[in-house]
Amino acid sequence: MGPFGRVRNRRVFGKVEPRGVAPRAGAGVKPMTHMPRIRAGLPAALALAALVAGCATTRMESEWRDPTFAGGSLSGKRVLVVCQARDETVRRVCEDQWVFRLGGRGIAGTQSYTVPGFPPGGVANPDQLKAAAQAAGATAVLSTQLAASPFTVVNPPAQVGIGVGGGSGSGTYRGGSFGWGGFGVTLPVGGATASQGLSASTTLVDAASGMLVWSGSASTPATGDVTAQVAALTQVTGEALAKAGLI
Repeated sequence: MGPFGRVRNRRVFGKVEPRGVAPRAGAGVKPMTHMPRIRAGLPAALALAALVAGCATTRMESEWRDPTFAGGSLSGKRVLVVCQARDETVRRVCEDQWVFRLGGRGIAGTQSYTVPGFPPGGVANPDQLKAAAQAAGATAVLSTQLAASPFTVVNPPAQVGIGVGGGSGSGTYRGGSFGWGGFGVTLPVGGATASQGLSASTTLVDAASGMLVWSGSASTPATGDVTAQVAALTQVTGEALAKAGLI
């Protein structure tokens, strides 16, 4: 007689075992060896997807316009375009893109690399910019600084898995996988290439007075085509300048 009354035996898979005793693992009952996959990791996956989507478009990050400026649009006038980049090729691509964008809005653009004596790399002080603008017959100076984003994207991308469990990891210097607490990432093995996003800080300055009229910052996601990145940045920045009534 136990504390809860008489203990009666029961038959489990042909064997007699006393009631109140849990079946043994070897008595036809398969023990649980792993945790089932559940939806506990879904919020993390959704947050990751939202972050990736937010970074996957070219957009303006910030912009400012001098509220006292009354000069109006630059349509029908000439603008000196100056770009600074990590190398001369990207700098010239940037200036060519800007001249193309401005031309589509009825504004003549002059690349700084075509101005005799302009400092190499597009790095000029205010006096040099003013002199170059006068030599080109420009009313304003449009300057853009290009910089690589701190975020690097590996192509092909990593694969993300969601589940519940402990941590583990494996791989070599060329690839591998790791996971922890229901969140797993698989890295590509061989053939992977890295690319970076690009950002652009742009200013529009009145050539005669040296007054800052407009400034803005834009960013574009990582791709393997720098020319396409520059084109996207000049397009979105040009649209912002148009909305501000300046081009």
